[in-house]
Amino acid sequence: MRNKKREPRFLRFSKRLLVMSFIVFVVGIVALNSYESTINVACNKLEKDIKTIESDIDGLDMKKLELASFSRLESVAQAKGYTYKQNTATAAVVGVPEE
Repeated sequence: MRNKKREPRFLRFSKRLLVMSFIVFVVGIVALNSYESTINVACNKLEKDIKTIESDIDGLDMKKLELASFSRLESVAQAKGYTYKQNTATAAVVGVPEE
């Protein structure tokens, strides 16, 4: 006698679909975690590069301020044969109404 009934076709299809869905789910999670870690490494490298460039910019700003200082202007003027006096330096603002 045969006690075992044959499974309906839909049930077999459903089981296969469930197993395949589970496999795709696990593979997808692993792939996405790997991709996320790759992106995080790239972001960290970019952040490090940005900090390096910002420090270079700050250093160049300081160098610019140093080169534009009054003592530097005086030494350049003397080297070219001019006289430079700080007390005669004035600034004129154009286009600002008086209050």
